[in-house]
Amino acid sequence: MSRLSLTEIIRVGRKVDPVILRALSHDSAKEFRPSLYYHFQVGGKRMRAAMVMLCCAASGGRIQNALNPAAAVEMVHNYSLVMDDMIDRGEIRRGKPTVRREFGDSTSLLIAMFYREVLDDLIQECPRRAVIRKIAVTAMKEIIDGERLDLQFEQAGRDDPFLTAHRIRKPSFQLYLEMIGKKTASLFQAAAEIGAHSAQTGPRIVQALGSFGWKVGLAFQVMDDVLDICGEGTGKQEAKDVVEHKLGNAAILIAMKYLHEKDKAELQGILTSPRVSGRQAAKAKQLVMKTPAELACKQIASEYLQEAKEHLTVLGRSRYAVTLSDFGDHAIKRAF
Repeated sequence: MSRLSLTEIIRVGRKVDPVILRALSHDSAKEFRPSLYYHFQVGGKRMRAAMVMLCCAASGGRIQNALNPAAAVEMVHNYSLVMDDMIDRGEIRRGKPTVRREFGDSTSLLIAMFYREVLDDLIQECPRRAVIRKIAVTAMKEIIDGERLDLQFEQAGRDDPFLTAHRIRKPSFQLYLEMIGKKTASLFQAAAEIGAHSAQTGPRIVQALGSFGWKVGLAFQVMDDVLDICGEGTGKQEAKDVVEHKLGNAAILIAMKYLHEKDKAELQGILTSPRVSGRQAAKAKQLVMKTPAELACKQIASEYLQEAKEHLTVLGRSRYAVTLSDFGDHAIKRAF
């Protein structure tokens, strides 16, 4: 295995689908299973699962040995997505109705709870399960805290006592990086470390691949922010972060530095309005697009990716160093 296309990476990641569906069918009511399966059947690139399996192979293990660990990581990710859509009242994901839109909030909560319990079942079947469980739980705590920060970046739209008391009105870019580090990069790091542990390799490779995953995760989220504002045909609601009043978006934060005061005030006004209309979202996108924010974000993501690749030197001349390098490239060049 050497050079991999994005399609091939997705194919690797999708090897976990039968494992996940089998795990979801265990101890679940027959009539509940279609609801449990739905989120995994509507799509998804399985990038984190692919990261686990490729890092396992890069560490001298067999991809087959990483199927349960990869399924566990993918379960963490999709558990967080179902919860995220409930928190954000999300309507569309992967071009399809979200779980909450399809089944309602109460059933969505039950689905997420079941995912959390199935996660533990999957970890029980992993090598080094005590270590992998610790990594997975730590990543989940980080994701939750990242979600907390993300909510505090919202400028309006909620009247929760905690958020109204702790809303972040003028976030620094460094605080934004802390938020995406927790919410996104932590799981990429966990996926890489779990992959290495699945091969039962030593701490030097585990640490190096974890650092690779961390930097790829930062690059991935910065580009995801760009796609949210500037992308088309992404399968998500257009300018979703604007509609959700979020200032915690790299493109928006950078655009704020370039906009003249009048335009900046207009963008801030949109983000702080009680409800963002389609016309306002389109205007916000226009304001961001008139600045170099998209180009600046791509440069930031490219720099993180280059830093990520430097950690692959631990693999020497392994063909998987090239494969993981390709993985990183696809993570920031994806168009959907």
